[in-house]
Amino acid sequence: MRNFLAKDKSTWVVFIFGFLLIILYSRYFSFMDEADNMLGAISVSQGGDIYKSFFSQHTPFVYYFMSIFALIGVRDYETFRLCMGLVIFCLWIFMYIRYIRYFDSKVFKIFVLLYALTINITWANMVLSDVFYGFSILFLLLESLIYIRTGVLSKKSMVVVSASVFISVMSAFVSVYSVAILLFLLFTYNIYNKRTKENIPNYIKLAIIMAIPFLILILWYWLTGNIYNFYFQAYKLNRVYYSNYNGLNNSSIGLIKQIITSWINHIAYHATTFSKESIFSGVLLFLNLVFCYYQYKRDRALGILIFIFLAFTGVRGFEGFHAIPYYIVSFFNSSFIINQYIYKEENNCKEYKKNVIKICFFLLLILSLNNYVPNAGANFNKPNGIIAQSPYDKYIHKLTDPNEKIWITSLSPQTYINTNRDPAMRAYIVVPWFIDAFKNEIMEDLNISRPKLIIFEKDSDVWGYKYSDFAKDILDFLNAEYRPLNPEVDFEKNIYIRKDYFEEANNKLSSNVENIENGMLVTNGVNVYLIENNKKRYITNPEVFERLGYDWKDVISIDADKLEDVRTGTPID
Repeated sequence: MRNFLAKDKSTWVVFIFGFLLIILYSRYFSFMDEADNMLGAISVSQGGDIYKSFFSQHTPFVYYFMSIFALIGVRDYETFRLCMGLVIFCLWIFMYIRYIRYFDSKVFKIFVLLYALTINITWANMVLSDVFYGFSILFLLLESLIYIRTGVLSKKSMVVVSASVFISVMSAFVSVYSVAILLFLLFTYNIYNKRTKENIPNYIKLAIIMAIPFLILILWYWLTGNIYNFYFQAYKLNRVYYSNYNGLNNSSIGLIKQIITSWINHIAYHATTFSKESIFSGVLLFLNLVFCYYQYKRDRALGILIFIFLAFTGVRGFEGFHAIPYYIVSFFNSSFIINQYIYKEENNCKEYKKNVIKICFFLLLILSLNNYVPNAGANFNKPNGIIAQSPYDKYIHKLTDPNEKIWITSLSPQTYINTNRDPAMRAYIVVPWFIDAFKNEIMEDLNISRPKLIIFEKDSDVWGYKYSDFAKDILDFLNAEYRPLNPEVDFEKNIYIRKDYFEEANNKLSSNVENIENGMLVTNGVNVYLIENNKKRYITNPEVFERLGYDWKDVISIDADKLEDVRTGTPID
């Protein structure tokens, strides 16, 4: 660490620059999986148990890890993002300190630049389990390369391998395929090179060290009576229920076949198809294949091992945010090849090969900058609360207190974070596979908690499954016990208010805007409204206006922002 700070100042500068590039994106875009991790972290910080008080289909590491920040008071999106930026920065530093003996410093500089400049494509700046999964399997790959090169399995390496296996599997259960295939390929490599016998004692030590964190977690769940919940939600819910909707094969053999087929199709597509949308993925794939070829020239078995392993870094795809593990490994492979061919001037490397790699590097930087620049610094000077705003925020703030719980059934758990409200239910959202697995528990919670406000978008859908169909029992309960705020108005028709609170809620929303009174005809320069019962009612067309006997000279122009504060009523048509 001292060497990093004192002797390699250029690397330190690049790392800080990369961190700043990530922070410039900390207030741009949100995603429900990220909000899930934040909500789970907040639940843990409040003494809740994942799988007991917070239903989840994900493995628990990110909830527990991010709860460290929640325990010191982090609650809003922006600060969680800042904390995640610091975590990524620390992972870069760890990678440098651990592997600088084996790789040139330029490899790490290029890696950081590629990582930071591509976050608009990869989403790898977000609080996502795929980020932890990605770094973990990268570290596993690097530890494997060191072991193959040195033939020594050191205690330090065992600890890194153990931590990486635990973090990857407990961040995303599907990473077990990436981990298992790498360990299997490495074991096969050792047999091929007749290294197995001499390393058996080290393998036993490694197996024990790898088992320790898993045994501690299982013991904890056993002591807290949560072990079946962990099994059911983290494993069975995905394998039996979610697999019916997400397209992943619920058979291990079938999934392995699917992964290999996807990898071959990915290669075939970029070998036969050219489009400006796919250039980035195509260049990254090409550099990955060059990396495999580079290793193959020196060690055929190793080149084949890495090629197969790359397929399993894309368990959930090779493009999109679920491809973060593939991207992270690919960035390192690409950085290695760029450094090897351009900066280290490989022996016997022909000039045209260097030029090809230079072009690839140039394309990666140009494409990355093209995607990065447009939204860099978005909302940076705005106050906290800018991320993931929804039209429901103002209603939630007006109708509930910060200590009151609400329920948002739609795929927008970001609203809990933005409004500083906790979920009233163990199932914090409603999706078809949650209904399949937890319908009885959801209805039980709903009868007990009966929150004042529930957002239920009955006309929306999840992957083509309409809420009013797959969550009909919930809708029936809401129709019996709740009332939509205003069935004729967008957004308000999705806000269900408990019947005994309905009148009070309407009074709280009553619009008393200065100089705007009932009976007035007003316009914002675009539409004309009648103010009635402290609500603005849109007059849908001139014919309706004239048929009702109104006079155009009575229409008063009102500032659009001021008129926005008047609650919307039913249109007049």
